[in-house]
Amino acid sequence: MKVGILTFHRAHNYGAVLQCYALQEILKRRGHDVRIIDYRQPWIEEFYKVFSRKLFSDADGIAGKAAYVRKNLKKFLLAPHRSRNFSSFRLNFLELTLPCGNDVPQDFDCYVIGSDQLWSLHCLGGETDDVYFGKFHHGAGSRVIGYAVSADMKSIEAVEAELPFLVSGFDALSMREKEVAERVSSYTGRPCEVCVDPTLLTDSSIWTPLINERWKRRKYVLVYEVRRKDEDKGLLIRKAEQIASHIGDGCEVIDLSRVDRSVTDFVSLFRYAEYVVTTSFHGCVFSILFERPFYALPLWNGYDLRYRELLDSLGASDRLVERYNPMTPSPMDYSVIRTSLEALRRKSFAFIEEWI
Repeated sequence: MKVGILTFHRAHNYGAVLQCYALQEILKRRGHDVRIIDYRQPWIEEFYKVFSRKLFSDADGIAGKAAYVRKNLKKFLLAPHRSRNFSSFRLNFLELTLPCGNDVPQDFDCYVIGSDQLWSLHCLGGETDDVYFGKFHHGAGSRVIGYAVSADMKSIEAVEAELPFLVSGFDALSMREKEVAERVSSYTGRPCEVCVDPTLLTDSSIWTPLINERWKRRKYVLVYEVRRKDEDKGLLIRKAEQIASHIGDGCEVIDLSRVDRSVTDFVSLFRYAEYVVTTSFHGCVFSILFERPFYALPLWNGYDLRYRELLDSLGASDRLVERYNPMTPSPMDYSVIRTSLEALRRKSFAFIEEWI
């Protein structure tokens, strides 16, 4: 079957491109002819420009424009380097169609929309995107499948009245979070399965082509922070330093939060970390995939639902540690997590087998 994937593959975000790569490779392993549809989503394209004239113009007044510049100063400085890193990964590891807008290619037997936060309004400038709801022209005999689509609860509640129409074109639909799936189902009156993020569908072997050995001989605690509370600037670094001091013997702290490393370095750093401290869903995921000991700090702001629910489903809620608690390294028994994860994988593959 010829399968086209629609997702956030052009975001300069490690989790976004890696979940895309994982789904591509898993569907290829199942015998499908797979392409990533090179959809140029307008807001994503603007957001990841070195400097967006549109977003600058949209800022309210002189104070708003000054705040936009202050907030994005690091991004301006790092953007060219980040762009090269992510462009290189897409070129070398993703099998792309020609670029397109909402004129999505019509020659696929199945369109898989997902995973990632495609229905989270804060990821798309506050608006829904018709393409990520399957609202595009496609062949009459083709399927449109939502696989492990993610959203925060605020976004789902904001489009409650529109959801029955928005999801009407899907042949089958699954979400990544149970709480969100239940809410979507209640609003639309249609079944909504729960499936794991593509990065969790297989063991670490799928990542072997991405591993480099440059980190293997370094001893370090890895920090990956994708969002924080402003009053807690530097919190994860301090927590990692606490852990590193207990490990001793020259253990350093490496911070991935600036997103200035290559995508292959991201995967490799998780592979060889002594310990991980994170506020990221995919930070938890890659710690689990490589069975590294880790702590995740909940922020209780609605956006941490993804990893709080993941850890709960795997029997690993003890890895959630409040920010005011001290951190010392503790070993992890991965036997329970492996068993729980395998059960989630079986359920997700059953959905894939039935619909893709």
